[in-house]
Amino acid sequence: MDLILGTNTDLAVWQLVLMSAISLAVGLSGGVVGIALGVIRLPMLTLFGVDPLIAAGTNLMISVMGSTIGTLEAFFEKRVVPTVVFAMGGPAIIGAFVGGYFADVVPIWILLAVVALLMGWSALFLIFWSLRIMRIRRRYPTARTRRAMTGGGNGQLELDVKQASREGVAGFVIGLIGGAVGLVLGVLRMPALLAMKMDPHKAAGTNLAITVLVGISGFVGHLLKGGVDWHLIAIVGIPGVLGMYAGTRLANRFDAAGLRLVVGIVVLIVAPAVLLSAFRN
Repeated sequence: MDLILGTNTDLAVWQLVLMSAISLAVGLSGGVVGIALGVIRLPMLTLFGVDPLIAAGTNLMISVMGSTIGTLEAFFEKRVVPTVVFAMGGPAIIGAFVGGYFADVVPIWILLAVVALLMGWSALFLIFWSLRIMRIRRRYPTARTRRAMTGGGNGQLELDVKQASREGVAGFVIGLIGGAVGLVLGVLRMPALLAMKMDPHKAAGTNLAITVLVGISGFVGHLLKGGVDWHLIAIVGIPGVLGMYAGTRLANRFDAAGLRLVVGIVVLIVAPAVLLSAFRN
């Protein structure tokens, strides 16, 4: 039995139900670890047969919907650093729009291959960062010492021109790639933020704020080219947002580092399937 959505998406009912369930689980996990996890949702859409350009625009909007919840909470908890949002997020917004608008210029197989490579990088970062946190916990039992070992300062950074320019270039490139393939790529921004000696909690909040802005910009780029399926956004996005909200409420009950490790392993396993799909296209 097929369900015609009246757009570029034509999926069976069981596929839509399964995608909704997976999106709920992904949102729940993302809420706990503080990452949108579009890197899991995007290949799910393409593996179910959704056109990669439609999947890209749809995934960006779902990431925005979910990340907004975490961003608002981080803002009220003063875990968002405006100077960094401006320095890295401004160029990233421009890059994401350009990438989203001109995504149809790039062959599909290249987009999928880039997604697979980014998944591999994201997975390795999640795995090694989680293992590092676990190791630090064992060696340094006090919270103050752990904070010093995992990133440092109070997050109120004073960026000089050279550092701001470097972060701006990095933000533009990450935004450009993410806008084209349909990922907000918050996992790629985190290493740069941590390298600036930001407090990990403020780095996470700042990253979420940039994620929302980049996601909106990339989505608009896809929207202007018609690369969006509003029905799919509702069917897959609403469970994802509900999961994200529940995850943020339950975050303190889970070991975030352990869950990040599991997510990283899952992403690393899925990446070859996406790469295979790229060559098939």
